Amino acid sequence: WTPAPVLPDDLAPAAGEVELVADIWSADARAARQHALLTLAVARLARRRRRERLASPTGRGGPGVDTRATRAPALADVDEAFTAELALIRCCTEGEAGQLAGESVLLCGRLAATWAELYAGRITVAKARALVDLLGAAAADVAGRIERLVLPQAEHRDVAWLRRTVRRHLVRLDSQALEQRREQAKQARDVFRRPTGDGTSELVITQTTGKAAAMAQTLDAYARLLRRDGDPRPIGVLRAEVAFDLITRPWDTSRAPVTAVLTIHAGLDALRPPAPGPDGAPRPQPAGEVDGTPVTAAECRALLAELDLLGIDAAPAGGRVQVAVGDPATGRLHAVATRHELRTAAGRRRTRRRRPAPADPPPGTADTGTGTG
Repeated sequence: WTPAPVLPDDLAPAAGEVELVADIWSADARAARQHALLTLAVARLARRRRRERLASPTGRGGPGVDTRATRAPALADVDEAFTAELALIRCCTEGEAGQLAGESVLLCGRLAATWAELYAGRITVAKARALVDLLGAAAADVAGRIERLVLPQAEHRDVAWLRRTVRRHLVRLDSQALEQRREQAKQARDVFRRPTGDGTSELVITQTTGKAAAMAQTLDAYARLLRRDGDPRPIGVLRAEVAFDLITRPWDTSRAPVTAVLTIHAGLDALRPPAPGPDGAPRPQPAGEVDGTPVTAAECRALLAELDLLGIDAAPAGGRVQVAVGDPATGRLHAVATRHELRTAAGRRRTRRRRPAPADPPPGTADTGTGTG
């Protein structure tokens, strides 16, 4: 790795404010043009992945119900494997690749006027994405009319103004497009976890506005009941704990237990408290992982203690404990096995004990057996 030869302080250190403002405008314009070129390349590659070119002769196969629900309508004629291919090309998630693919097909198709303004640097990437988001489901003639109305003013307006103006025109010209976007958003509802670091994660629930408001008010009401009963924790912590209890329902034994898979990677040294070093300070310990998120050894021990697994004695109800055997130097995983499988591989099987063979009689004793001679 070679550091860049130019540092920020090396670029026009004596520039005045006018020059700095001009540099900001120039950088925005260059970023807009580069994004336009990116969308053009993605759209051209998507055209080469048309579904009819890759369809099987029998017509069987195709995306499942989950893929169709979350797939952008602009990619309806593109093979569903293109999103994964683009994610591999750009080293990004499939969600980011899908968003870029749908945006590129629209900008280089029905919203070509928006692409031209983006390429010219007269609108930013954020403004182009706002137009794609709002006009993507509109009829082609309506989208063209709204582009002609808003693009001449978009250069000197912010994104919030652009969204308000486009929605106002959509309500007047094509209210069906707004209803279609609302239905598409309903079909794309989901629940996912997003790590935020420091041992916490966000549980994001996409829901209709009415249901989301009812859920938030319910959590707040139960949290304030806990506060009224004397719980001194912050109200936000109480809402989070109430949400966990309402979802997992630990008190409800009338239903079949539902278990989740939680993958914890921790070295044996991380399962024990740190030993003091020569100077008396705790020795450094290897980091662990919880579902792919790096955590400290102390956090890993706290989680295992909460699950009552610190001794690796027994799995939780309905769960299973597996031990991963890896190379501590390279991190390469060699095997994953249960404790019973590890014992078997180590040759520690339970065997039936045999009776010991009778010892030879001591010298000088007579043989009491009978025989023929």
